[in-house]
Amino acid sequence: MNYLILTDADSGTARLTDETCASRYGLPVLVIDAEDCQGDFGPADLIGNLDRPESLMHAAEVVAAWGRAPERTDDERDAARRYLQQWPDGPQIAE
Repeated sequence: MNYLILTDADSGTARLTDETCASRYGLPVLVIDAEDCQGDFGPADLIGNLDRPESLMHAAEVVAAWGRAPERTDDERDAARRYLQQWPDGPQIAE
């Protein structure tokens, strides 16, 4: 699985994927490749620019917003749920 969540000149790219060594047992990971934020992130991880604390947010917030969009397919929504369920205290997507 490899879903593009966002891409633009300023923000770089973000993908929800299980095609990285950071993925364990087939669980998705958020992979970000941007100028001020790069790496593999779990749902409870903070992402953003550390020099601008107001830009920080949990990775789960990005995936939850993407997964709740009405244009998501059932497979995309399921991938988002599986990612978010790794952090039960964070945002979730209802069945």
